[in-house]
Amino acid sequence: MKVLGINLSHNASFSIVEKGHLLFSLEQERISKKKKDSEINLLCSNLNGSHFPIIGYTSYDLTDEKLTYLTNKLKYDLTKENITYDKLIPYDRHHLTHCYSSFYNSGFKDAICLIIDNGGTSYTLDGVSLGQELISIYKLSYDKEPELIYKLCINRFGKNFSMGKYHSYNCMSPAGIFQTYKHVLNLKEEGSIMGLSSYGKDNKEVTNIYDKSDLFCKVNINFNDFIIRRIRVPDEDFCYRIQKESTEIVKKYIDLIMKDYGNNICLSGGFFQNSVANYEFLKMNSNIFVDPVCHDGGTSIGLAHHLDYIINKNKPIKYANLYQGPIYNNKNKLLNSNILSEEKIKIIDCDNKKVAQLLKDNKCVGIYQGRSEMGPRALGNRSILFNPINANAKDKVNLVKKREWFRPYAGTVLFEHTKDWFNLEGKDETPFMSYVVDVNKNKINKIPGICHIDNTCRIQTLKKEHNKNFYEIIDEFYKITGVPVILNTSLNQAGKPLIESIENCFDMILESKIDFIYFPEYKQAIESV
Repeated sequence: MKVLGINLSHNASFSIVEKGHLLFSLEQERISKKKKDSEINLLCSNLNGSHFPIIGYTSYDLTDEKLTYLTNKLKYDLTKENITYDKLIPYDRHHLTHCYSSFYNSGFKDAICLIIDNGGTSYTLDGVSLGQELISIYKLSYDKEPELIYKLCINRFGKNFSMGKYHSYNCMSPAGIFQTYKHVLNLKEEGSIMGLSSYGKDNKEVTNIYDKSDLFCKVNINFNDFIIRRIRVPDEDFCYRIQKESTEIVKKYIDLIMKDYGNNICLSGGFFQNSVANYEFLKMNSNIFVDPVCHDGGTSIGLAHHLDYIINKNKPIKYANLYQGPIYNNKNKLLNSNILSEEKIKIIDCDNKKVAQLLKDNKCVGIYQGRSEMGPRALGNRSILFNPINANAKDKVNLVKKREWFRPYAGTVLFEHTKDWFNLEGKDETPFMSYVVDVNKNKINKIPGICHIDNTCRIQTLKKEHNKNFYEIIDEFYKITGVPVILNTSLNQAGKPLIESIENCFDMILESKIDFIYFPEYKQAIESV
């Protein structure tokens, strides 16, 4: 019995679960090409004519008024696409859907889930609204209802309220801090703060972001003072302070959880896209699980798993990989493209060995194959690859990506070589690129193209059984260079969603300075002429 879970907030998504297995997951933005799109129409068209015994839907804040609107709109969209159902179930606990997405895929029998984002459901206690949830801590196990341990909310007047075992006053979500300073520093996205922070230092001119007199630190933002100080303080020093203090606050939460409840900890919510901070948490406890789809796009996964478990009694099965997008048959589209006939691009024969040689020769190669990855990370099915040995790799790839100069690039390493090159602080693997880790000292000079200014790199570890073609490319590169690592970034341009369709590949090779896009399934590649 299939369950369809739908997220109707920003990062709109839908996911299908059957008998505990995640069968399918896709974000709206991959289809519409609108970043963080909240419209579901195009998503529904991918399931035209399907029947689901159970459809669950959620949003970041399902007020009564909003629920009525979203329900009516969803019914209309489903009818338009000839999608039928037996039960249509709204779910109004945003943070719990994050919990389920993380916990059900952690492999833990029981765990404490810490959720931090920029806002969730309006939470009510004894008939009184406390405001929108910012931070939640829940205890989860398979045989009991979720137990609320702590919750921090903010009301429409900007006043904070906490409830549960721990108490705090005027504390702001670290996710909100990043969102606020993204705007005042005029940066493109929250991740820009993380990237720029590595170039900064402790600067006495930067006042504390938080007043540390409170358990979890009160907000201490004075924007008049900030504007004056920004004249004489580099932005990177502000970013350093934001990254450092926010990480310290979350470490307080994790430390309390470990002391009171043990080491099985699941982390989800938008804040935990901060892979630099995640590494600091990993140093505290190697038994931490970071939800690889921790932003709102993952809530449809959590909801679908939860409904399948409580209604169908199917225990969720931990997924082995994130390749859960649509299945495409692109061969005819590749051969019959109008762009080919107009002689704007040419098609060449290619294989994994040739791609490895192209990378050694400092060519920028996109790889497009199979089903797209869930979440924000490219993991070898929708990726741009480059030579990590090249010290100018970032400059070359930035010409393609059009990203900010200070943003570092990630790497993928063959699993069996991981510990020789990187320090995973007790973890055997990081297949979902959840952590920015230290590069081993004797390897720093061997991969300058992906080694950040602080000698770190965000890493995906790769086993052959998870992605055969991608593994073989890196293995061939290793044979000719002695380096079992490749630069891996998302197949897109800055500010745009990851490429989903083969038509998007044609657009990218014409619009960017990428050298090739490789299609392993067809042993062919395209390049512009």
